[in-house]
Amino acid sequence: MEEKVRISPFQLSVLTILFTIGTSILIIPSGMAAEVNQDAWLTSLIGIIICCGLAYFYVVCSRSMGRKNYFQYLEDVYGKVLGKLIGLLYVFLGFIGTSTLLSYYGFFTTTQILTDTPFEILNLSLAILIILVVRAGLEVLARTGELLIFWIFLLLFALIVFILPEVDFERLRPFNEASPMNHAKSILTFIASAGFPLVLFLVIFPKHINRPDKVKWNFIAGSFIGTFAVSIIIVLCILVLGASTTARQLYPTYVLAKTVSVFKIIERIESLIAGFWITTMFFKTALYFYAFVIGFAQILEVKNYRFLVIPLGLLTAAFSTVVYPDIEYMLHWDSTYWAPYTLIMGFVIPLITLIIDKIKKRITTKKAPLNT
Repeated sequence: MEEKVRISPFQLSVLTILFTIGTSILIIPSGMAAEVNQDAWLTSLIGIIICCGLAYFYVVCSRSMGRKNYFQYLEDVYGKVLGKLIGLLYVFLGFIGTSTLLSYYGFFTTTQILTDTPFEILNLSLAILIILVVRAGLEVLARTGELLIFWIFLLLFALIVFILPEVDFERLRPFNEASPMNHAKSILTFIASAGFPLVLFLVIFPKHINRPDKVKWNFIAGSFIGTFAVSIIIVLCILVLGASTTARQLYPTYVLAKTVSVFKIIERIESLIAGFWITTMFFKTALYFYAFVIGFAQILEVKNYRFLVIPLGLLTAAFSTVVYPDIEYMLHWDSTYWAPYTLIMGFVIPLITLIIDKIKKRITTKKAPLNT
């Protein structure tokens, strides 16, 4: 199971940015607008702060792990049996994350781009790419992200520039109209997509970082840049489409790109935005799958995770075709269960684990002088 590769702190930042943007940039605006209407821009700004705080929290957790990954750390804190059982919860998080993202890809592509292509074929095609890159290793995934990050942000910048003529700041009014409860729900929606899932990065750092002392600010910066990009898209959706239209659309960012018209020359750049989203979603899915495979290998105590990649990848691809029976079920599950589920996995369990670890180490430190 041991993978000796190391990635740089900058590559960690790149992966964090791509993971954070992932599906958030296409789907999150509608969910937040449905909760708080035109105040979605405000809750997204609060979400940025909380996500950066979560990133710092995960850095604090990583300092107690040494050169172990999160699954090994759980076994150290809870013991082998209980640690493996809790580790299984995170294996399932990686599995369900991979499956649902493959399903997102299938639904989006069959409804917006390749309408005559079977859903299963699209899921399998993306799954094969993910199997190949995860089998090649973390370093390959990181270097690929490093090569593509510039072009991804160039596309985002182009969308922002081209859409500016359509902006209407009156669509932000009235200000702060939503109730505090709806604000809280909207913030939770934001961090459930862009914040809590970052807990799976504890599989990567500090173990696979060549300079662990540089992790802190690179990881936090990656979280900030990724969430800021998502927030910009949310603001643009409100300013251009309006809160009600954003809330009604399943893919408001895609609709946003359709409104682009610059001198009747540059129009309908939604295909570029689709490519942008599919690329970032590919990285997010690959990182979910990487955590799933590494965790599964750790629990089985397999030394080389690579031989598990193909069977687990095919299993995930098959499950992705049934995880959401239809789009309505997908929206209901995501809005009802995903936020509390990721809250438990991304904050409650890591916090309890960190507290128990600190208590155990303090007890050990107090006993040490008595044994000398």
